[in-house]
Amino acid sequence: MGTQYVDDHRFLLYKGSTVTDITEAVSSPEARDELSALSVELTFTAVRNNNRDKYMHWYNIEPGDKIRVVNHGAEVFSGVILTVDLDGTVTANDPGWYLSKSEIVLQVSNAAAADAVRRMCAKAGIPAGTIDLPPTRISEVWVGSTPEQILEDILDICSAETGQSYRRRVRNGALQVGPLPSVPIIAYHKPADNLGAFDITLAKGDVTGSDSMAELTNSVVLAEGGDTAKTLGRAYNAESIAKYGLLQAVETLSGDETTAQARQRVKNLLSQGDRLTRERTVEELWGADEVESGILLQFQPNSYGVTGVQRVTGVTHRYGHPHLMSLTVEAWPDSRAAGSNDTITV
Repeated sequence: MGTQYVDDHRFLLYKGSTVTDITEAVSSPEARDELSALSVELTFTAVRNNNRDKYMHWYNIEPGDKIRVVNHGAEVFSGVILTVDLDGTVTANDPGWYLSKSEIVLQVSNAAAADAVRRMCAKAGIPAGTIDLPPTRISEVWVGSTPEQILEDILDICSAETGQSYRRRVRNGALQVGPLPSVPIIAYHKPADNLGAFDITLAKGDVTGSDSMAELTNSVVLAEGGDTAKTLGRAYNAESIAKYGLLQAVETLSGDETTAQARQRVKNLLSQGDRLTRERTVEELWGADEVESGILLQFQPNSYGVTGVQRVTGVTHRYGHPHLMSLTVEAWPDSRAAGSNDTITV
């Protein structure tokens, strides 16, 4: 943890059974972690051979090699090298990358969401770790879809039923799925052995961002699945429609839902969608390994315009000396776009 030691990130290259510490040959390392993506991407530049300098050693890094980043023994990143450029630029992704590439065929009928995810993992050839999902029933057929697409469909159904958002990552060699954290943390950085750790939000670089209605939905229609075009219900916010115009989405039911479940689903979908996107990017924060996409981070009051509890939707770690970060955050909890006097009919 950042309160206990000064960061010392080491880069370990795995070629079969051979492990080599290549930290001294690594420059400009960055790890990009986006909440919307299934895997974390690591990039760095490794020193290439130079006949004029015997100390510039190339470690014969190749696609398919494994790379780990550790900090005082704790794993920060583990993945596979995907590309190696002639200039020494290396790109690697954690094992979640495989779930976005391979395609599978999967059919589930009235299966609990967690069971559907486990069946997907079995088809995709990856172990299922902790799958913390509600007992939502899933009935669907996927042909030629990636596990990432299937997982997104399942989590969208769960979110519509519960009103929660979910995070998925491959950790310790297995897929882990569960609700986004609901308790904020305070992240610390220790810059030197003779200095105390401090809250990283006390000092920031530039803050940029935007407020947008591009993703806003203020009307949701429930439709019956299959060959019919029957409308089963609707939820809408008249005040939001009057202000922003009609922005409508259609939700198709599988047929396994009760009336109460259908009503709750359309209510949750409207509540989730009828919001402006208020996103801020904060540059040049001191680094802390525990800051990852999805967490809630407590920002101390300051004059930079980003305070209180914020949901981290993206983070770029720069493992140099010092360890720095750039964050993309959204205020939590966010408010409705124009009141919450919803009309619901099912």
